[in-house]
Amino acid sequence: MSSFKHDLVILGSGTTAFAAALRASELGAKTLMIEQGKLGGTCVNWGCVPSKTLIHKAALYYSARRGSEYGLNLSAATVDGPDLMNSKRYAVDQVRREHYQNVLETDPNIEVLYGHGKFVGPQILQVGPEVVHCQRVLIACGGVPRTLDLPGLAETGFLNSYSALNLPDVPKSLIILGGGVIALEMGQMFERFGCRTTILERGERLLAEFDPRLTAQLCGLIANEGLKQLFGVETERVEKAENGDVVVKAKVHGKDRSFQAERIMLAVGTAPATHGIGLEQAGVDVNEQGFVLVDDSMQTTVEGIWAAGDVTGAPLIAPAGELEAEVAVESMLLENSRQVAPPRLVDHRGTPMAVFVDPEIAMVGQNGEQATAAGHDVIETYLDLTAVAKAYVIGQSTGALLMWADRQSRCILGAQVLAPRAADLIHEMALAVRYGLKVDDVARMVHVYPTISDGWRLLARKCLTSLGCNESGCAL
Repeated sequence: MSSFKHDLVILGSGTTAFAAALRASELGAKTLMIEQGKLGGTCVNWGCVPSKTLIHKAALYYSARRGSEYGLNLSAATVDGPDLMNSKRYAVDQVRREHYQNVLETDPNIEVLYGHGKFVGPQILQVGPEVVHCQRVLIACGGVPRTLDLPGLAETGFLNSYSALNLPDVPKSLIILGGGVIALEMGQMFERFGCRTTILERGERLLAEFDPRLTAQLCGLIANEGLKQLFGVETERVEKAENGDVVVKAKVHGKDRSFQAERIMLAVGTAPATHGIGLEQAGVDVNEQGFVLVDDSMQTTVEGIWAAGDVTGAPLIAPAGELEAEVAVESMLLENSRQVAPPRLVDHRGTPMAVFVDPEIAMVGQNGEQATAAGHDVIETYLDLTAVAKAYVIGQSTGALLMWADRQSRCILGAQVLAPRAADLIHEMALAVRYGLKVDDVARMVHVYPTISDGWRLLARKCLTSLGCNESGCAL
């Protein structure tokens, strides 16, 4: 008979933590989540939900102004900052209540203890005056925006991806340091709201994980919208101008440059939110960036302690954290069933990700270089969005679809897409990668017409033609 009050204690109450708690409840286990802030964690309160709400509103605002191209003589007045922020708060409150608070009220196996949780030993956590003992602990406290040790930055009142979403009004101008997902999503959003926005990126292109043929089209499109992008930027210091603006002193490809805007924002990555939680006292090892080290069952270097989500590093996306959380819980609670069925392990090759710019860009699986390195004889197929009829229907033909497959087996290894609603479109390829579907399967599948997703069928047929095949098989 266990002397522990709970079967599992979780540090955090965000997407990853809730996924773990729900899976544990399904298995009949009692869970205690420890939360020092708001229920729902980063994704609900400061990340996915508020940012995508504002990105959606920016797209509506932009569409109203763009309608004149099609004879729709609409006009867009200036943005009402308070009303805009109220719409964001409403979305956050609704999601928090419907998807988190209601779960707590209806599931007797899940409890929350509010306060700062800290390890004082491998199975002991201190939460304010309370001491919590548990045989199994899951670290799911997420990540926080990284900062830079940049001279003068602290005096500027700089923004990060959290605080920028809580401004009372849209600034007149903004400089963003960084060139990843957050920089691009929020850069386009602010530009569409009428804020003159400049992205300063140390590397030579944005979204380096995506194929440059796709990102080149995307960056050209957003440049036409007015979003400035500079590359090869080494930021040296930040100063305050006499009028209160922020001045960034930098070298761009070795030449001195100066940039000025009303506000400055950092979008330079995510750090694990592990400060002050006592990893050293628990004996949990971390890597050079501070992310918790785990194996493919999400167990840390200490028996009885698992970790999942952003706290373990890439991929830093909520659905990945959910998968990791479920695997961690099954690793904890299904030990005795491993002789019957093999344990589920984390494999992110089938985990899709997307960037919510307009048009969206998404990816899943391996690209050509990665697949070749893994030992595949790779065939790559590229299809411009102009080959898809729906692109003309909606008047958005910038984009393309890419697919990589094994030449012998014709199994799909990975795909990327730049197109309207790419975040939805990528799931067809995610299924293909996850379940080992062949190019033939996609080529034969009937797609609704006209749709952008029909591009996958056209792309698959193009791939088969390159292989000397038809839809009923290969003549090799």
